[in-house]
Amino acid sequence: MNTLKITKIVALVTFSFFVSSAFAEAPATPSSINPNDHAAWATYYEDFAKEVSGKLEINQQKLKDYEDHPYYYGRAGQDLKSHLQANIREYKKELAAGLQEAELHRKIAAVQQDLPFNNAEVNIGAVTAQ
Repeated sequence: MNTLKITKIVALVTFSFFVSSAFAEAPATPSSINPNDHAAWATYYEDFAKEVSGKLEINQQKLKDYEDHPYYYGRAGQDLKSHLQANIREYKKELAAGLQEAELHRKIAAVQQDLPFNNAEVNIGAVTAQ
């Protein structure tokens, strides 16, 4: 009887693990940007970094307000403080990653602009492309 209960619990936990991982969110990337347009990607990541920077500033201000007046928040204040500190850490990571991606795409775009285009004709069967 106990082994049947344990088996059911293990099966339920395993199933819930697979279901929850199926609904995990992946970061949304715009499909409207051409994968080879690195200038557009750099602009996208710079805008993303500006958005994250705004969220970071808001959370830092909330944390400062909490630290200035912790007695306003009562017992839930410690949870709020931990939550804000965790958000700040994550936003700093996202900001650094976004700026790094923007810089990388700016460098790739600069290299692509310096490359000369090949204007040679290509004969493919009966079609001539230039």
